[in-house]
Amino acid sequence: MKKITLTLILFLMLTSCGYKALYSNKNLNLNIIKIEKIKKNKLNLTIEKRLNNFSNKQALNKISLKIDAEKEIKVVSKNMQGNPSRYQMIIKLNIDVIDNQNKKINKNITQDFSYNTNSNRFTLSQYEIEIEEVLINKIIDELIKDLSKL
Repeated sequence: MKKITLTLILFLMLTSCGYKALYSNKNLNLNIIKIEKIKKNKLNLTIEKRLNNFSNKQALNKISLKIDAEKEIKVVSKNMQGNPSRYQMIIKLNIDVIDNQNKKINKNITQDFSYNTNSNRFTLSQYEIEIEEVLINKIIDELIKDLSKL
């Protein structure tokens, strides 16, 4: 009986806590009318898709974006045999924002992450995909914070 009561109280507390997403498209006063990609690559397409999720079509603040993202993987250190033992993934985003008044703002955002190598190439590539997703999310979060201040 105690477990059922405790579960019910916990459920009621969690469901009525008033949670709402901080940067949902309803909260942002931004209407992204156009996103132009400098290069057609997977990274730019992913960023474009994620930014479109934040566009609020009813917003009065209309902006156009020009994005150019690139990923670089560097060897940070090598082992005694000369094989890479540590890598660093760097994702750079250069973005031009043009608002209603044709005011142009240029912003550069860089995120990086260092990681150890893995002898299994498949596992290493899967890990790199996960790292890329995390870095893109960090870049999008920082960009949305900056765009919300416009």
